[in-house]
Amino acid sequence: MVEKRYFMINVKTVTSSSPFLTRNELAVHCGIHPDLIDRFIRLGLIDFMDRDSDGEAVFSAEVIPLVRRILRLRNELGVNYAGIGVVLELMARVETLENHIKELESRIFA
Repeated sequence: MVEKRYFMINVKTVTSSSPFLTRNELAVHCGIHPDLIDRFIRLGLIDFMDRDSDGEAVFSAEVIPLVRRILRLRNELGVNYAGIGVVLELMARVETLENHIKELESRIFA
């Protein structure tokens, strides 16, 4: 006789009109486990904005691309977490310098 097992699954859709995300909502948007979000916070790779009334971290929606960039650096390029922090800092500095160059060029050629 074959024994059949059934498991109850709770499915939650994320349809928040709020610009803020909980840890679980951020994890769903990025396709990862919520514990990995906690790990990114501990490593200093991402920051939360505030805590809600339950004490849970609340994130800006702008964190989604950052988490996806972290995942790409880790999974596709094989960069370790310490290296990811350095890469992200360097990418931010390059972006700042590029913006500064564009500003200077617009002043010169205007």
